[in-house]
Amino acid sequence: MDRIFKLPDFGSDDLNVAARLNYLVAAGFVLFSLVFIITVPFVAPELLQRTVVIAGIVVPVSLAVMAMVRRRRLRMAGIVLTALLWLTVTVGTVTAGGVSAPIVIGYMVVILVGGLTSRRKTNFLITGICMLTIVLIAIAQNNGVLPKEIEYAPAARISIYIFFFALAALLQSVNAINTRELLKQTQKSEARYRSLLENIPAITYISGTGTDGRIEYVSPQVEKLFGYPRNAYTDDPSFWANIMHPDDAGPVQQQSLQISKTFAPFNMEYRVIARDKRVVWLKDEAALVRDADGEPLYWLGVWTEITRFKEVQEEHQDLITGMTKRTIQLQTAADVARAATSMLDINELLPNVVEIIRSHFEYYYVGMFLIEENNEWAILRAATGETGKQLIEMKHRLKLEDSSMVGWCITHGQARIALDVGEDAVRFANPLLPLTRSEIALPLITHGNVIGAMTIQSEKPSAFSAVDITTLQAMADLVANALENARLYTERVRLNKELESQNEELERFTYTVSHDLRSPLVTIRGFLGYLKQDAVSGDMTRFARDMTRIANAVDKMQTLLTELLELSRIGRVANPPESVPFGEILRETLDLLSGPLEAGNIRLTIKGDLPIVHVDRLRIAEVLQNLIGNAIKFMGDQLQPAIEVGTEGTDADGKPIFYVRDNGIGIEPKYHERIFGLFNRLDPTIEGTGIGLTLVKRIIEIHEGRIWVKSELGKGATFFFTLPAPNEAA
Repeated sequence: MDRIFKLPDFGSDDLNVAARLNYLVAAGFVLFSLVFIITVPFVAPELLQRTVVIAGIVVPVSLAVMAMVRRRRLRMAGIVLTALLWLTVTVGTVTAGGVSAPIVIGYMVVILVGGLTSRRKTNFLITGICMLTIVLIAIAQNNGVLPKEIEYAPAARISIYIFFFALAALLQSVNAINTRELLKQTQKSEARYRSLLENIPAITYISGTGTDGRIEYVSPQVEKLFGYPRNAYTDDPSFWANIMHPDDAGPVQQQSLQISKTFAPFNMEYRVIARDKRVVWLKDEAALVRDADGEPLYWLGVWTEITRFKEVQEEHQDLITGMTKRTIQLQTAADVARAATSMLDINELLPNVVEIIRSHFEYYYVGMFLIEENNEWAILRAATGETGKQLIEMKHRLKLEDSSMVGWCITHGQARIALDVGEDAVRFANPLLPLTRSEIALPLITHGNVIGAMTIQSEKPSAFSAVDITTLQAMADLVANALENARLYTERVRLNKELESQNEELERFTYTVSHDLRSPLVTIRGFLGYLKQDAVSGDMTRFARDMTRIANAVDKMQTLLTELLELSRIGRVANPPESVPFGEILRETLDLLSGPLEAGNIRLTIKGDLPIVHVDRLRIAEVLQNLIGNAIKFMGDQLQPAIEVGTEGTDADGKPIFYVRDNGIGIEPKYHERIFGLFNRLDPTIEGTGIGLTLVKRIIEIHEGRIWVKSELGKGATFFFTLPAPNEAA
């Protein structure tokens, strides 16, 4: 029996209080049923049979409820206990004749038991069922449906009242005892909990479940961390939101609104502005607390400071970023070095280098400038993107003065850095690069000489660190050395070609000396013998003819020697260049060639506005005399011979392009290069030395121009050549 009636060890939470009540009520039912069975024979013997029947139901069911409670099947135990009592009272009331029977008072106990052992909603349901049962029994009694009402003796009626009032008193006492115990336990738990909350490093808080998230409690540590008084958080619902970092307030509010609908756990990191303007990083974690019925009560949360953790995290990230950037720098330097050592053509080298630097560092724009020969301008030779293409096509250049970063950099031989382009007074604001926020200009220096500059521009302010500048300057030095190597290589190639050409000319000169000069001498020697015979015979007609042949041979030899002497002088003996209208030189030349032009009935036309050129006018006159003379000489059987002299704009370097065009016999394309070689005569039947076009080419090249021909056999020939303009020469 002790094992049956011994009260199990329950805790103090709501669920365990319900367990205690269920157990005590069931035990009370058993005890009171036994007491009632014992006392009924003495007080009201007429109720003995009914009492035994009811007790036979109540006692085993109550014992079963006690077993359920021990096994923690509390919900089932409460339902069974309440249902048992309701059924007992209902059966007793119905069999006793109706609501006038004293047992009807038992419904009060049913409602009381339901309130103590069930949840709030269930208690309302039990109360409704009891009231409805009483009404139905009363209706049935009034209609005579129920058995005849039992006549209770006063002692029996009093015994029933005493039983139920005693049972109610027991329940009330048990409830009071449990309430006091629960209150004590709650106070102890609250004290321990509060002590724990106020002594842990983290800050604990309680907030409401409404959309405003009003803070109802916050632990005292909050004053030390943020500096604001503790009551500020609870008095003003908007205070917490107001001290959040402006960049974080929006996301925090958005997530708070979301979890207010779903009641999912809250977990977020954000910043708070302390009273002394410090920025404090917090980790905010909160979980929803519910009551026994599952209804939301409040949010219980913890604020943990993670400022140092964030600082370490940022330092770690900065370290990783720095290492990544350094790796990129080294890779870029390696790629630039590879390009610098493998490319000897600056037209290939510079575009590759600027694109490597831009793509690896993700800069906005990279450009490469080289100094003009007159040392007045820096010309853009390579640049990135569509903007770079436009600037190259525009022949973009910057004056070598302190009006631009590139000009300043080249003039002073030092790097120029603008971390904020709006603050640099010497910067050239290019309208095609509107997004530039920072810029650096680095000199290209080789053997102590500045040959150009590299400009790097970024869309970000302060985009260049000290390490970046050092790395980029090293790349600029690599480019400068590569340019010098390319220049030396180009110069060597040019000298080799020139040497090869000179060797070829020397070979042809040797042949000419041994053949072309020997031929007139043989003629002279041969006809000198004929002169002796003519003198002896007295044949003066033949003597005169032989003398003419000797004179022609002498003239041919003299012409050949004169042209060879002229050819050898080009580049060594020259008249000072002057700015002179090309048309003036052309008219002087035409005066000298007027005879052959009239004799050949050739129409000469001048096309276009002939510009002023900066040249040795005598040498250019030789060029025109040779070109026009050749046009006259190779006119052929043209019925309407014509020669045209004019200009066709400028070349890529800004030099004016001139031409001499005829409608003569023309030149096969395979001979277009050969004709400018020494002693190359395509038609041996036509008088000439084969030196004229070689002279022309030499003179044009001395003026830093170039000459070329376009022609087809039978369709005439056009000789093009370029000459320096006055501003270019200056």
